[in-house]
Amino acid sequence: MMQDAYKAMGAVLPTLWFDKVTIYGVTDTTDGVFADSEPSLIVEDEPAKISRKSLKPSQQSYFGTDEYDVVMYIRTGIDIPAGSTVWVTDTNGHKTKYKQTGKAYTGYVSHLEVAMIRDEKAKEVVTHGIRNN
Repeated sequence: MMQDAYKAMGAVLPTLWFDKVTIYGVTDTTDGVFADSEPSLIVEDEPAKISRKSLKPSQQSYFGTDEYDVVMYIRTGIDIPAGSTVWVTDTNGHKTKYKQTGKAYTGYVSHLEVAMIRDEKAKEVVTHGIRNN
């Protein structure tokens, strides 16, 4: 059956993903009559693959931001709700924070796809007057 082949592929894919992600959702809490929410860990140091969809500075509404869309590929069996915060450590050790824009797409047997947005202020590292590339 073809679905079994995709399930087997789903077991192998994470071995090919070198990014590590830590994902936080929110949990509703109450303190007496007050309702609040607090961050809740979903997964930590989970293998994933981040793929940038596009990066077009000419389409940004203003300068000074570092905003672009990415897709995260991650194993099945993880419930990733809309609005989650995702911290990605890439293969070079750089950490990046992403906002998830929607619930994970669960239509594949082998993996989940999660559309996210990087939305941080742009920072340029300067050391002793020399730009650090």
